[in-house]
Amino acid sequence: MLFSPQQFKQQFPLFSQPENCELVYLDNAATTHRPQVVIDAVADFYRTSNANTHRSSHRLARRATEMVEATRIAAGRFLNAAEPSEVIFTRGSTEGLNLLASSLTENLSPGDEIVLTTAEHHANLVPWQMAAQRHDLILKFVPHKNGVPQFDRVEEVLSERTKIVSVTAASNALGFMADLGPLKQVLADRNIRWIVDAAQLAAHQVVDAQTIGCDFLVCSAHKFYGPTGVGLLYGRRESLAALPPWQGGGEMIEQVQLQSSTYGAPPHRFETGTSSLAAIAGLGACLQFLQQLDRDAMAAYEQQLTDYLHQQLQKLPGIDLLSNAESNVGIATFAPAVESALQATDIAHWLDGRDIAVRAGRHCAMPLMELRSGHGSSVRASIAAYNSRNDIDRLIESLQNCLAATQSNSSLVTTADADHLEELSIEQLRQQRGWQQRYRQLMKWADAIAPKPGIRTVGNRVRGCEAATWVSHRMVDDRHQFFIDSEARVVKGLAALLLLLVNNKTTAEIAALDMDALFADLGLEKHLSPSRSNGFRALVNRVLQLSGSLLG
Repeated sequence: MLFSPQQFKQQFPLFSQPENCELVYLDNAATTHRPQVVIDAVADFYRTSNANTHRSSHRLARRATEMVEATRIAAGRFLNAAEPSEVIFTRGSTEGLNLLASSLTENLSPGDEIVLTTAEHHANLVPWQMAAQRHDLILKFVPHKNGVPQFDRVEEVLSERTKIVSVTAASNALGFMADLGPLKQVLADRNIRWIVDAAQLAAHQVVDAQTIGCDFLVCSAHKFYGPTGVGLLYGRRESLAALPPWQGGGEMIEQVQLQSSTYGAPPHRFETGTSSLAAIAGLGACLQFLQQLDRDAMAAYEQQLTDYLHQQLQKLPGIDLLSNAESNVGIATFAPAVESALQATDIAHWLDGRDIAVRAGRHCAMPLMELRSGHGSSVRASIAAYNSRNDIDRLIESLQNCLAATQSNSSLVTTADADHLEELSIEQLRQQRGWQQRYRQLMKWADAIAPKPGIRTVGNRVRGCEAATWVSHRMVDDRHQFFIDSEARVVKGLAALLLLLVNNKTTAEIAALDMDALFADLGLEKHLSPSRSNGFRALVNRVLQLSGSLLG
């Protein structure tokens, strides 16, 4: 069987919507899109089978129960579990990891050890930190090289007190797949519970829990074309049987008395309350959808795209490529060169203006990104099997245009503490034709906002801005003066516009401004939307609060 990316993409109705026909979606490590069969299955459950499972005797309840257990069987095959009862439905990988962190540490003693890696998603780090604080446990980390765990050295951190090892199978930030073979050899004969976070792996490789050899494994359906709100927790039968329950309530019990209860057997012991039944129905359709594909051919195609993406990014001057194409689950992570005036969020917003979806930030892997680079944040482009070379070519072309259009013009900045707004005017923006030209103008205006290290304090930080932004304020006579700094050029450009409106104005003058009308006239609505990560609205609101023109 061969894999056709064109036929594959045709199964996803989002891309056929008029507003999405030109969309280049490269944020698949965050979430993938859903094929029509998954959407139909979710709708069909509500249309024909909506009822709670296991507890009722009527036909709708029986049908819903049969659907859930059939999906459990399919999920067992998907992960190569020894039996369906080794699969627990969760809300996603994060819930699965929290369940394990809570239950596995319940009977540990102070001083017992948990081994992690520096490459973990926060979901496989923070729950263990919380458990360690509760039970006085010790966290240790596998030796690494530039953040990549070296599992052939894991014995250096194991001891008689090691009780748990929890590691990622593939990095969500840099895409590298971990070689878990050495872990299997070392942990096979030790009384250590071993957990694998396969959230990124499951979309790109066949997951075989038996071959991996772990005790537990988690993944999320929305990462591999399934619905949101449902994930899988695999556990060996004997490991699940020894695991105390995490939450209490209906479905997970056998007998309840006023002073005590007895709990059911896995998997139902860990499925408290009403599950996301429609999402489970969609998951069942997703697993059937994937079963019909040549997963090996699909993975080979994705690796070709990943290689091509990295090759093209390496050719771009002014870009630091942080990831490597080899043994990668389709993720390319890069940042503006350290000497560049651009920030990762500037690039992401530029690409968004060209209908190219990527992600900017630290990708819920702060320790890894701090080890890997000196950049505060980076851009992540992540592929799926519905992407194409044309998608990558559009990304590269847009990046080239971004780098060319935002060459730093430092001639405006002559001191470290004074902005230079004298040569700027709102009329300059009005004269630009279309949003793209205005965007370029704003990027030039960013150079008028001088660096202000003195205001970069916690108290001056603007909440709601993904790109770190600071504003301070003082009164001179009855007039307001504002000082703004940001890590992102686009926010600096917008700040220059804001300062033109409010600086050296009285409270009454600022309150009289109709900023929304002006911003709409300039086509800035997208920068005022709650979904925009640059948080310009948050900056505007903070300035208005400081001026006394906005209560709260």
